[in-house]
Amino acid sequence: MMKKNIFALMMLLIFGAIGVSAQMQEPVKWKFEIKEINQFEVQVIAHATIEDGWKTYGLNVPEGGPVATEFTFEDMVNAKELKKPVEVTKSTVKHDEVFDMEVPYFKHEATISQNVRITKRPATVKGYLTFMCCDNETCLPPTDVEFEFQVK
Repeated sequence: MMKKNIFALMMLLIFGAIGVSAQMQEPVKWKFEIKEINQFEVQVIAHATIEDGWKTYGLNVPEGGPVATEFTFEDMVNAKELKKPVEVTKSTVKHDEVFDMEVPYFKHEATISQNVRITKRPATVKGYLTFMCCDNETCLPPTDVEFEFQVK
């Protein structure tokens, strides 16, 4: 009976450690900045650093493919999104074996921007960026990264 309990405890510790290491995997790191275009417009810029062997996907992924990178703006004060997001770093479009389709993606780094109209100052520009990343063997679930800026 004691041997079974020890075995069960060891298995729990092993699988628990695997689960923790999988949760801590973060092959894509995002940094955000805001750039003033003029009195009425700012640009939210998202910079990604992508680990070797990984990729994250572009803005215009065909239906049935991976989750596209996307800005979502919410709870903004005196501001509203303008135009469409732009791939400052040009994505590469190639056949993706995992999804069996042509897919835009970024390796090593990516920069994406979105313009925001400032209707009155001070303003709060707030939201999140959704992205998905994969290597040659696995894909991590889509992840949201929040950002918030005060425009004075």
